[in-house]
Amino acid sequence: MAKPILRVENIHKKFKGTEVLKGLSLTVYEGEVVVIIGPSGTGKSTLLRCINRLTEPDSGDVYLEEQKIEPGKTNLNYIRQQIGMVFQDFNLFNHLTALQNVAIGPIKVKKMDKQKAYELARKELARVGLADKAANYPAELSGGQKQRVAIARALAMDPKIMLFDEPTSALDPELIGEVLEVMKDLANAGMTMVVVSHEMGFAREAADRIVFLENGVVAEMGSPEKIFNNPEKERTREFISKITRLNSVAKDREVL
Repeated sequence: MAKPILRVENIHKKFKGTEVLKGLSLTVYEGEVVVIIGPSGTGKSTLLRCINRLTEPDSGDVYLEEQKIEPGKTNLNYIRQQIGMVFQDFNLFNHLTALQNVAIGPIKVKKMDKQKAYELARKELARVGLADKAANYPAELSGGQKQRVAIARALAMDPKIMLFDEPTSALDPELIGEVLEVMKDLANAGMTMVVVSHEMGFAREAADRIVFLENGVVAEMGSPEKIFNNPEKERTREFISKITRLNSVAKDREVL
């Protein structure tokens, strides 16, 4: 049986008096792809940020394998090496080439020899289909290419789990597919992943488990077959139907 990589236990988080996460718990197993879906404002991105401590939860615990992540007691730099994060808006260094963006983490954080770091960066850029863009700066790349560089940058740290916070939401429709293909390749290679996304096609195809969040808690959870074809709750069915319809409209516009 696969071992737990990540455990989130009873996480609470408020912003300006509004409780965004209300005692949320979730376990992610080695090699599993968990796709988190749900309405905007229900705490999906906040959950990811609480996991790697970019946002500090008000209460509750997060464990990476058996290590409890505790401010002041845990080396957060080490934890963030083990928990790769891909954001909506790329967060690349504009003054660095694609190669330098990918290599900077191993050099600065892992203290890797520069030559070895650049060799690793070239390998990871090739892995996401960008071997020929190593010398390009972010301004010379499309949105999809920037996001693939961001994925390569996270992979270069050799994480145990990857978090994706709506990685295609900032992309033009025609560029979404190239990022999702890279993510599917990672899933097929056995990478443990937690993905916040509205891309229902990806969720259906790549997820081992889908988590439907609403009002700061897990409202329903199950396999793609269960969530898409036989959800327990009517609210889940309504959400899936609405998002699938919106995705279909977006694809129709792309064709036109």
